[in-house]
This record gives sequence, structure tokens and C-alpha cells, in this order.
Amino acid sequence: MKNEKLLEVKDLKTSFFTHVGEVKAIRGVSFNLDKGEAIGIVGESGSGKSVTSLSVMRLLQFPGKIVGGEILFRGQDLAKKSEKEMQAIRGNEIAMIFQDPMTSLNPVYTIGNQIMEAIIRHQDLSKSQAKEKAIEMLRLVGIPSPEKRVDNYPHEFSGGMRQRAMIAMALSCEPSLLIADEPTTALDVTIQAQILELMKDLKEKINTSIILITHDLGVVADVCSRIIVMYGGLIMEEGATEDIFYNPKHPYTWGLLKSIPRLDLGGKKRLIPIEGTPPDLLKPPKGCPFAARCPYAMKVCMEHIPPYYSVDEKHRSMCWLLDERAPRVEVDTGVQRGRTE
Repeated sequence: MKNEKLLEVKDLKTSFFTHVGEVKAIRGVSFNLDKGEAIGIVGESGSGKSVTSLSVMRLLQFPGKIVGGEILFRGQDLAKKSEKEMQAIRGNEIAMIFQDPMTSLNPVYTIGNQIMEAIIRHQDLSKSQAKEKAIEMLRLVGIPSPEKRVDNYPHEFSGGMRQRAMIAMALSCEPSLLIADEPTTALDVTIQAQILELMKDLKEKINTSIILITHDLGVVADVCSRIIVMYGGLIMEEGATEDIFYNPKHPYTWGLLKSIPRLDLGGKKRLIPIEGTPPDLLKPPKGCPFAARCPYAMKVCMEHIPPYYSVDEKHRSMCWLLDERAPRVEVDTGVQRGRTE
């Protein structure tokens, strides 16, 4: 049975028009998301991950603007919709969880009121029915005594509970697509694991599609079936989670994998950072955006952006090393099967 496509992003280009010039933040990004699928978008700060998600949600602030491409959600192009049409979709069919719940939750309203607002706006429910639904959502995300906690204010919740409340709010209208932008960055490791486990559970229970955005490859290993690696406003590599961890083909992916902390080495081995800095997207490089930092870069890498080479049906990489004329390079990223944590 063929999977049903929920979202198709085609050649998306997003720029920020600043006083010093056009910052080309997204330079032609294309990917699909099936119904009920979870994908991860990873990369360093400034790689274009969050701008991609804000473009899909049409939440770009001035001076950001979508300058090209299509964002097809259930076959309809979100890039062409009016703000009023987007307001009916946001929070209802597509919901987003942000990195810091304290900047997304209003400190003067109770958690319950904030969840109820989305329910009342998008669903035909009375205030009392909306409150029942808010309590049910808090219970679903594992908040104890939800009947009492629904009347608490954000400052009365711990960081992990605030993030759970944000997830409850995002899921209150049963969206088809949940975009989670660095949802665990501000949390300690144990709470981080609980939030990821919760997202995995919810995906199984309510069949919501998820786009999980993070700079940490370890975070997506357990939740996502597919990973997109971004750098310099482009997709460097895309493949099944297994492929990205055990058969990566792009030097940038190798670098990310080598910089994951490893428990099995007992702290004996130093992390290997990726030398250099990301490209200036005011003046994007002519060739591969990673060429200046890549230890395997060739002359062609500096001059021309590589095409996508197919490794297999669902695995592609934008790297000249995959050209049949290129020298063979084998790299040990140190990741072994069963050890992606």
C-alpha cells in the first residue's frame, strides 16, 4: 500500500531582506512527509532548520519572506494562502512546539485557559467542554492531578511540565502535523528522554505526523524513521535513520556523528569538533556550502554545488565524493549498531 503524502516541500527558498542585503537562509529545499511518519531535521545553528519550519507554518517575521517554491499540505500550497486562511490551519491542522515554553506560554493566564483558547477557536465546543478536553490533554501528556493543575499558572510548573503543557496545547485540536522545534534543548537529560518517549507514544496513539528539529543527532535516533541533514540553507543528506547512522555519505554527517558524546568510551576519548564556521548566507559560496570546512574538499567542491546522488531508493547525498570519478573515501564515524545513544 502506497503511503499517503501529507506534506510536500518543493524547492523552497526563504530570504531575509536586511539593511546589509539579502540573507539567503533557505536555498532550494525539497522533502516529503507521509501521514503518520516522524522525520528529523538536524544541523548546526544557522543551517536553516528553524527557518524551514517557520516557512511551513507561515510564521516568518519581517524581514523574512518566502521567495520561491511550494509548500503543499494535503495538496494545497500554504505559500499562497492568506493570513486569515493560515489562522484556520495553524493550531488546528498544523501545530508547533517551540524551544522555550516560557516564551510561548502567557504568564498571566492559567495553563487551562491557554489550552482552552485553541480548542474554543477551532472546535465547536462550549467553555465547560473545552475545559474537560484541556484536562484530558494534560492527562494524556502525563501531568499528574490534571483536574487541579489545569488551574495553575506557568510559573507553578517545572520546565519539563511546561514543555508537556505546550505539547498538550499543540495536540488539543488533534493536528495532522506536529512541528517540534528543539523541544528538549532547555531540559535536563532525564526530562529530555521523557519528552521524547512521550512524543513517540503520542505518534503511535493519535497517528500525528511529526517534524522534529534539533542540532542533536542522538535526539532523533529513537523517534524518527527518516533524517534530513541541513547545512548552509540546503539539504546535505537525507535517508532512513539506519542509513544516516550506519552508512552516512556526506562529510558533514560524518562530522556530526563524530561529535556525539559516547557513553561506551567511558569519557576516555575527546569529542571531535567540526573545524571552521558556517558560511555567510549574505554571500553564499559558489560551490558546496561545506567545502571550506571539509577535509576531503576537491577543486570542484569550491566551484560547483553538487547534484544529489542516490545511494539507494530513500537515501540521497549532495556530495561530489559520490561521483564515480572521485577518489574513494572511507570514514569510521565510531557509531556501531545498537550504540546510537
